[in-house]
Parts: sequence; structure tokens; C-alpha cells
Amino acid sequence: MARRVNCLIKVFSHSTNTKEVDSNITNKLLRVNKGETDYCGINLIYKDTPAPYFMACPGRQVAVSGLSNILRYIARDRRYTSLYNEEELQSAALIDEILSLTDSLEQRVNASASEVGQILNNLSSYLKSSPYLAGDSISIADIALCCTLATLDSKLIPNSLRSYLTNTVRSNYEMKVLKAFLNWIPGTVN
Repeated sequence: MARRVNCLIKVFSHSTNTKEVDSNITNKLLRVNKGETDYCGINLIYKDTPAPYFMACPGRQVAVSGLSNILRYIARDRRYTSLYNEEELQSAALIDEILSLTDSLEQRVNASASEVGQILNNLSSYLKSSPYLAGDSISIADIALCCTLATLDSKLIPNSLRSYLTNTVRSNYEMKVLKAFLNWIPGTVN
């Protein structure tokens, strides 16, 4: 079961940022964890970068780059073995394979609809035998795909992945933050 965390969140816009920052983001994030148990501090800095990254050791300037690598790092560092357990080699290999596909989707977000569609169809094939991408419980592969799907034009997403996204975001505590930002998922309230 996931550990619930209260977050103190500060939002900044870096001088290199050319995109508009949602002025309500701090309030949205604070509503997500209201009344939970543990505490965590997060600084979100909007900055124009080709891929998401965070500073794992800010004093030593160690950057972890890319959504999949960030999720792996957090799962390892916080010992979230229910989301990514490297000791179960087959499960970890499957999650890594799916993360690779998700990375390729993220890199081709502006590619042709047919190229994006092919990757989405490959990803949806993992859902034929289970409710989540890598088995019967949510993993970092699901978190990565849901975050990536949220950035796509909803018209590009096949119905099977649309249903998967809706069900995954609605029914998992780990997805509460993403749910706070999605406008196009049916039944999702901001």
C-alpha cells in the first residue's frame, strides 16, 4: 500500500521559461494531500528543458533526467517496491520495456498521428490480460504512461487507453496529483 504524504509546495518560474505557468498550481497540489500523514517538501520550477529532470543531490548537481529515470530513482530511493521491485527480475524487465515505449512516445509527441498511434497500440496490447500495464497492480510504468497520455491530444488516444487512463487515475492514490490537473478525463473534478 502506498504511503500518504503531506506536501509543502512552492512554485517558481525560471527566467528561461517561455510557457505560461498555471497560477493555481500550488493550490491544486495542496488540495491533493490534505489531511494525510507524512510530510514532504517540493519546489516546482518551470524551466524550458527538452525533458523533465530533477536534482537528486542539489548540492552536488546530480541531475536525473527523463520521466522514466525519475520514477525509477524515486522508487529505489524511497523503497517503493510495490511500484518497481528490481529483485523480481521478470517484473522489472517488463516495467523497463514498457517505460522504454513510454519514453519513445514522449519523444514523439509532435510526430505524425500514425506514428503516435502505432506506439499507443503497442502500449495498449499490454492491457489485454490485466488491468495495469505490468500486471494486477499499479507500477511506475502506469504512472509514466498516464502522465504522458495527459500531455497528448485526447483525440489521438484509442478508447482502450482512454478507459485505462480514466480507471487508473480514479482508483489509485498514487494518481491523485495527476487527477488534479486533468480536464479532459470524464468525471474528473479539478
